[in-house]
Amino acid sequence: MKPRGYQVGFYNLTEGVRDREGRLRKAEKIAYLLKTFSTDSLASAVCLDVGCSSGFITATLAPLFARIIGVEYDEGALRDVPRPVPVSAQFVRGDAMRLPVADDAVDAVICAQVYEHVPDDKQLAAEIYRVLKPGGVVFFSGPNKLFPIEPHYFLPLLHWLPSRWADACLRLLGQGNQYYERSRTWWGLRRLFARFVIRDVTPELLGTHAEWVMPRWWARGSGGIPLWAWKILLPVLPNFNWILYKS
Repeated sequence: MKPRGYQVGFYNLTEGVRDREGRLRKAEKIAYLLKTFSTDSLASAVCLDVGCSSGFITATLAPLFARIIGVEYDEGALRDVPRPVPVSAQFVRGDAMRLPVADDAVDAVICAQVYEHVPDDKQLAAEIYRVLKPGGVVFFSGPNKLFPIEPHYFLPLLHWLPSRWADACLRLLGQGNQYYERSRTWWGLRRLFARFVIRDVTPELLGTHAEWVMPRWWARGSGGIPLWAWKILLPVLPNFNWILYKS
């Protein structure tokens, strides 16, 4: 995958990252999973939110931790940080591929819908591993390349096209000049995070809180699907939710 740099002004161009209701649902999901699957107390933990955007989720989760640091590359997003900033929260402009954090410095990392936006996701994964303490925990979520609807533009098969074709498609439809996102399959993501112990919590969420994983209209009709069926469907679901441990 050819690196293309960060998309300039992504926050101002993308309505979804400014949707407070949607961000609140994501914060509820992240809090639930970290409290359920963390091996140590969060109350004394330092958390790093990688690609925190405007910091709404970061600020919402601040009461869970002794300290939480939001790192974001997009200056426009950081100008919209909630005020007043919680006492335990700090926001820093920084590159997810060169995190401004020391080795083994944080107990928890949040990497929610970020991996597909960075120029080099391998470097992102390496940086998360570097800054996380042994025994630390990561909440990870991100889109699935095999799902046929591209999740940022909602266009069928856009992310399956060669780069030049995807760029041309966006220009033709008046939705931009370049297609920046680079997603991976279930197997590709497992290779990306191979240094971590991976717990895929997507099936459990689908069984208990499906509205946190898929659109509400789809979630309402998924209640009768058994857990074993969700596990079979994992490689083709639209989005992944994982807990990663640094052993």
